[in-house]
Amino acid sequence: MTNVLSSSAVQDLLALVRRQFREQCPAADLDAADQWTEALVRQLAPLLLAAVAEECDPQRGYHGRTRACGCGAQARFVNYRSRWIQGLCGEIQVKRAYYHCSTCQHGHVPWDTAQGVNRTSFTPRLQARLTELTARLTYHDARRVFAQFTGRSLGVSTLEAVTQAVGEAARQEEEAQLAAYGEHGTFPPALPGLATHRGKRLYVGIDAARAHIAGEWHDVKTAVVYAGTEKTDPQTGERREGAGPLHYLAKQEGAEGFGQRLYLWATRLGVERAAEVVVLGDGAEWIWNLAERHFSDAVQILDFYHAAEYLWRVARTVFGDGDTRGRTWATKRCQRLAHRGPRGLLRALRALQRVGERVLTRPEAAAAVAKAIQHFEMHQERMNYPQYRERGLMIGSGPVEAACKVMVGGRLKGPGMRWSAPGADAVLAVRALAVEGRHDELIRFARAA
Repeated sequence: MTNVLSSSAVQDLLALVRRQFREQCPAADLDAADQWTEALVRQLAPLLLAAVAEECDPQRGYHGRTRACGCGAQARFVNYRSRWIQGLCGEIQVKRAYYHCSTCQHGHVPWDTAQGVNRTSFTPRLQARLTELTARLTYHDARRVFAQFTGRSLGVSTLEAVTQAVGEAARQEEEAQLAAYGEHGTFPPALPGLATHRGKRLYVGIDAARAHIAGEWHDVKTAVVYAGTEKTDPQTGERREGAGPLHYLAKQEGAEGFGQRLYLWATRLGVERAAEVVVLGDGAEWIWNLAERHFSDAVQILDFYHAAEYLWRVARTVFGDGDTRGRTWATKRCQRLAHRGPRGLLRALRALQRVGERVLTRPEAAAAVAKAIQHFEMHQERMNYPQYRERGLMIGSGPVEAACKVMVGGRLKGPGMRWSAPGADAVLAVRALAVEGRHDELIRFARAA
């Protein structure tokens, strides 16, 4: 917002403030000046808010002696009723027109609805700021931070209720978009500010993290979409892609529902207009079923580090922990996988299987090798790492693993945390908006909450 006071008005105000400060704190240092200024702002802010709030709607929601009621009858104006409203600048009391319908016995306060405070005593902007806090911090920590910076106290249950209301509003919009697509094939609008994704290579990373929800541990499916940005390896000079700004989605639901949600969300991020789409994930079958259904033209890449970790597990199972033969075998296989692709790996696993009892002395070794062969045969088309590297593609799912930590581990998995399903879902919805810096959308959902 531009400056709201003229230069002359600012100078008059500063002269008054300086005079008050000299009289009240004649020998103050900078810290005392800071404290005095904070106290002044806290004293004036609610007075200023109350003064300008009166100008928002001088009639305070009065629309004549009667107004239409949702039941089809007419609601009658009764009187003006007072209510306390909290905004970023403090708490104010407002009087608004109150209507009552004698047919359905419902009351109406048009001013509350118009100002976005129909269901809460907080302004939408304050709700959005509170939600940004609770999306990043525990409710108890958010309460302490809010009190520290505003001098006002809110209960943990209040913060939880605000967060859940805003998160539910965000999810309701998603559900409406899913319904519109299912019924009419209507795509949601593109997210603002993302037109630069047109014509770029977009990556879709998919994974899951566990959280304690509704009394049990559940998978929270997580996805991240980002545009590739060209980078040069400072050591090798090799040109590869890195991850641009990350866009997050997380929800505890089945794979089919999450796949539909992810596809529509990805369309808002430009996946249908991208020059190329790349799906990255680990070996979970549901990820690749989802990719085949919703991103069938995408390049599918099994995360290289998942493949390498799998090979090291096989080596430990076959040769035993700490065996130098196992370390040598796993190191060689990983290097060749990266530079030659999966065929040599499958030959090496089959050769290990043929060696039989001469090497596979551990009871579980044969089963581990057989399972590894099956696993890598299933994913060999997703393991053309030399080709991917030559094209400069990312071959690691680090961004989506980081997303699991950001979205789930960083907020839902604190010590002793136990969540209800609605509570966890609301936090996941608003956390994605908060960490991406989509503040205007938080305000919009706060108004709809």
